[in-house]
Amino acid sequence: MTNQTNIRFTNSTITIEENTIRWENHMIKTANISHIWMGNCSDKPFPFHFVLILLLIALSGTSPASIIGILLALILYPAAWFYWNRKRESSIGINFEISSGKIYSFVCNNKEFTLQAYDLISNLLSKRNTTSSLQISFLGDGKIIDNSEAEKEPSSSIQVVNVMASGINEPIIRELQKLSLHYTKNSEINNEILSLIEKTIQSINMNDKIEAKKFYSSFITMGLINDCNELGLNALINEIKANIY
Repeated sequence: MTNQTNIRFTNSTITIEENTIRWENHMIKTANISHIWMGNCSDKPFPFHFVLILLLIALSGTSPASIIGILLALILYPAAWFYWNRKRESSIGINFEISSGKIYSFVCNNKEFTLQAYDLISNLLSKRNTTSSLQISFLGDGKIIDNSEAEKEPSSSIQVVNVMASGINEPIIRELQKLSLHYTKNSEINNEILSLIEKTIQSINMNDKIEAKKFYSSFITMGLINDCNELGLNALINEIKANIY
């Protein structure tokens, strides 16, 4: 993710309504979101230029005390930077990339809540539901407040089908999320693969078997099936086989 700007927020509360996402003094339109994923996102390289400036100051210094002080800073600053960067990379958040390439990341200490919030947001954005109104707080263990208008109740038969499909597909969705996390931990993040996994999850949530089958075929052609085997994602592997073979 080079040449991108990553802005990270902790303890923030976002509001999603009327095709917009708002928080603090920011607002983005959902139509401008090109990619959403759950994982870490660190794009800040080590500031070599700052270290170089300190080194030049030390070399040009005349006072032994100032030279020693700057040399100590040269030792302590990289150690502190690598410590905080490692801590930052280990945190899991929800990341929004907009069309300009800018990335907004929201981090919560509760991994289970982050996963729940990601499922809710990705499902909401895929349906483009303008009547939805959600507040998602990343403060502490996290909190979700649903202020959506009550939608017209579907027929009982459709409700039964949706509930059954949700229960059957839950292990597959969980393994797809595990696969997505696996790819976000790679040093070179493949946005095409992450997008494929995200679209597959969305098609499963919408019980769109035709789209899901199309995406499963891409798992074969793009070689994702090999990683599924290595990670032991048996439910996902069996589903792919059932749709392709």
